[in-house]
Amino acid sequence: MALDSLSSERSAVAVLGAFSLDVATRGGAAYRIFVWRPDAPAPPAGYPVTYLLDGNAVFGTAVDIARLQQMGFGPKPNPPGAIVAIGYPGDDPISPERRTLDLTPAAPAKPLPPRPDGRPQPPSGGADSFLDIIESEIKPAVARHLPLDPARTTLFGHSFGGLFTLHCLFTRPHAFAAYVAASPSIWWNPAAILGSERTFAARPAADRARRLLITVGDGEQPPADAASDEAFARRLAEARMVDHARDMAARLAAMPGLTSRFHLFAGESHGSVIPAALSLGLRFAAETSGG
Repeated sequence: MALDSLSSERSAVAVLGAFSLDVATRGGAAYRIFVWRPDAPAPPAGYPVTYLLDGNAVFGTAVDIARLQQMGFGPKPNPPGAIVAIGYPGDDPISPERRTLDLTPAAPAKPLPPRPDGRPQPPSGGADSFLDIIESEIKPAVARHLPLDPARTTLFGHSFGGLFTLHCLFTRPHAFAAYVAASPSIWWNPAAILGSERTFAARPAADRARRLLITVGDGEQPPADAASDEAFARRLAEARMVDHARDMAARLAAMPGLTSRFHLFAGESHGSVIPAALSLGLRFAAETSGG
């Protein structure tokens, strides 16, 4: 068949078992929620569920991984679990301005320097408001359409999403049963997240009875002796992604009550690590769900 004939027969491709919801919050913000239901009956208490941040960018990849893992393509079959990916209206995979506001803790005391292209930094510091929206509006909206087990929930976030995941664990640990912080941007106003960590450490051990996985790619931080004049390489070195993630994981592993793991992906950069982090994160979520 000629290529011209093929092009005339194209049609949209749907994600099997998936649907989306547009949620308009009481404050006027709009979110697009992508939901995937596994091809298996829900348990009596409802499906275990993994909530993903940056839903427009990761939903399709996560569903493909989850379907294969639940079929047995992995160390062992994962139990059937749903996926809820929180995104924004529109077709762009990433919404830089909105995610910066939603996923970062309290804004720095002084303005951040301009971005490399000279534009000012977008508004930040809305993590607590976004957590309120997830708990009081997004979770109930999804639960009206799909039976979910509130006792078997996992939150996954990458980059700013990883920072948000840590912030949620430290400030509202009971919001989820397990947390996956992939490549967390701990460099962002570190005083805020480290202060929240200290508050979390002061909680009773029973309040810290959660599971946490922190991951990062070894290519996210260049070697200390790497010589480069490129601005991007300098920013990578200053962010200390690997050092920050490893150090925080070590501190948290010593906390009574919390079960914390750390994984370093070899040969992966900040962007390329996402599928690997999703794969390991979904297996980690399945362990929380009894798999």
